[in-house]
Amino acid sequence: MTKKVILILILLQTIVCSSVVAQSKRSNEWITGGGGARVKFTGSGIITTDDHFILSYFTGGNSAISDTNGNLILASDGFNIYDSNANYIDDGDTIVPVSYYNQYNGWNSLSQSSIFLPMDSNKYYFITPANSEGNLCFSCHNDVMLYSVIDMDANGGAGKVVKRIIPFAENGQFRKTQMMACRHANGKDWWLLKQAGDSNRVHKFLFQQDTVIDKGYQQFDYPVWGAWDITGMSTFNADGNKYATTSHGSSSGKVFLADFDRCYGELTNPKEIIMPKGSQYNPNFPNDSERLAKGVAFSPNNQFLYVIGQFNIWQYDLTDNSWFHVTGMDTTFMQFQHYDASYYGSDGKLYIGNFGGLSKQMSRIDNPDVKGAGCNFCPRCLRLDTLGVNTAYAGTPPCMPNYSLGAQICWPESTKDIMNNKNKLEVYPNPSSTSLYIKTESMEQRELYNSIGQLLFTTKENEIDVSKYSKGVYYLKVASKFKKIIIE
Repeated sequence: MTKKVILILILLQTIVCSSVVAQSKRSNEWITGGGGARVKFTGSGIITTDDHFILSYFTGGNSAISDTNGNLILASDGFNIYDSNANYIDDGDTIVPVSYYNQYNGWNSLSQSSIFLPMDSNKYYFITPANSEGNLCFSCHNDVMLYSVIDMDANGGAGKVVKRIIPFAENGQFRKTQMMACRHANGKDWWLLKQAGDSNRVHKFLFQQDTVIDKGYQQFDYPVWGAWDITGMSTFNADGNKYATTSHGSSSGKVFLADFDRCYGELTNPKEIIMPKGSQYNPNFPNDSERLAKGVAFSPNNQFLYVIGQFNIWQYDLTDNSWFHVTGMDTTFMQFQHYDASYYGSDGKLYIGNFGGLSKQMSRIDNPDVKGAGCNFCPRCLRLDTLGVNTAYAGTPPCMPNYSLGAQICWPESTKDIMNNKNKLEVYPNPSSTSLYIKTESMEQRELYNSIGQLLFTTKENEIDVSKYSKGVYYLKVASKFKKIIIE
């Protein structure tokens, strides 16, 4: 592969990604709170109404998706699927096992427990964890993962659930919370990552047009995702190459960080960060930990990670490992409203649920790319208290992946080159932080590339010193054979 070809591929990738970002408005409308308040992001501001939705609870387990023009097409409270007019979509009533629905009295407050994934041909996956008939208890982890498929071309464009409650993972031990998806590097499929319960495993699933593939799990030395299974959050950064998830089971303020490979679905370079002590806690509830990590969000420029605690919000700088205390307790109300899950609005601002009591507001970080106080925390700035009596409280933003993420180049570019080359290519140790040793019959040059196709090094030797390169994913090319390299 010549440098010229690589540059052309990179240019094409940039064009594809830019086009997808420009066209995607799939997160433009939210449904939130008791009663289902409607929040629409427009070019001129935010419109809030409650005239369409019903007295269901769109809190914690809620999800939503708009069409490419930014108009709401599907919403869920975690247990049912609704159309844009608050009616059950055809066959979308009770889209989980009935016993599981009844266990929670039809109210799903479990964060990140439902999500919509768009596919080609105007079809959508709806995914949720659940408990099987023999595993019904509030303290039990979920033991099954389910999907349904919605065809929005059915019923004259009104939509219909054409596949219902299909298990794609059974007899497991999954957390009820912490489920997030990332677009595959091909720009079409989706990776879904899901934490295991009381373990240090991350399960990985690949959602394709007509197939769901269980990719197994990765196990790490830390952390153990604990038993408290009500809130918690996972997220990817804007580029889809970093992953973060809370580990609040012990109220220790731990957050798990790792690099993510959108081509192969691999997590690498795991790291644990811990929310600092000495912030604030609710004196009325001394047993509530000041470091209960409930939400996480990367800044759009990928420099910062916001850790949303029950009583505190912190900004972590990934470039220098420093912490900034964004805010502590909001003492405006006699009954403090906990901070909760956080998602970006289409306006580029980070919205944070104020959960508990009768709160009808969400808080907001206006400038998430700015270090320190300049990020501008705005308490209770998304106000729903002017709406009608149907809105009981605001709850949390809906669970949504980054629908704007486009395609990127994967190495090897295709399997054709590999099939045409009978020579074996082995590299060891892999991962490595010092030297790589190459075993191959080929006498061609050894070429080392970074993940975006830049040629870094050429040699005819079978030993390469990689100690001078930063941690991450690289690719070794010998003739037309490629090998993925991890530098630690």
